[in-house]
Amino acid sequence: MVGADTEYIRRLIADNVISDPVLELGAGYGGFTSRTLIEAAGLRYYGSDTARGPGVDYEADFERPEDMAIFQPIAPLGSVLILNVLEHTFDPIQVLDNARTLVRRGGTLVVMTPAVWPLHNYPMDVWRILPNFYEEYAKRRRLRLLERYFDYIGLGPVMGYRNPDSTYSFPPPGKPGVRYWLSRAIHKTFNTFGRSMFQPSHLAIGAVFVVE
Repeated sequence: MVGADTEYIRRLIADNVISDPVLELGAGYGGFTSRTLIEAAGLRYYGSDTARGPGVDYEADFERPEDMAIFQPIAPLGSVLILNVLEHTFDPIQVLDNARTLVRRGGTLVVMTPAVWPLHNYPMDVWRILPNFYEEYAKRRRLRLLERYFDYIGLGPVMGYRNPDSTYSFPPPGKPGVRYWLSRAIHKTFNTFGRSMFQPSHLAIGAVFVVE
């Protein structure tokens, strides 16, 4: 997790969007997790990963429905955190579906994924998930996607970045100025991409689903 990720989680805790008990997937990767933030808020925290290691309370593969039985002692959960994990899984929909079975009614699935990001294999890097996926997943699984927390992490609501036809767009790579808009006009006119970037090199999406 980077600084903007942490601030997003802090915001969810402050707004009581994350509730007790909390399970975080991918807790054994060796970097910073949400444990400190969650426990500081007085909530029970459990870490899960596909292999035992420091910070891992439950060893489970969320692509395998049969592995969900191991969570019976702590389920149903108030919240499941899936932060920067889905891009490393072969079947992210199965991971979400299995996580959803562990959350009580009124509880939340908190998801964060890169939309634009350099390759960061752990052990593989196979997906970039975009805004329409979140909306479609909520619709198909009868979940409620909380628009207030549907964000480009650190940049504001996804809904704030729409094209005139209401389709989504990425935020610009920096604060738009004369040079940026002149570049866009030139590349649009001549149908080129040139050397100007049209989106940040690091861009992640945060979303909260309510299980109803």
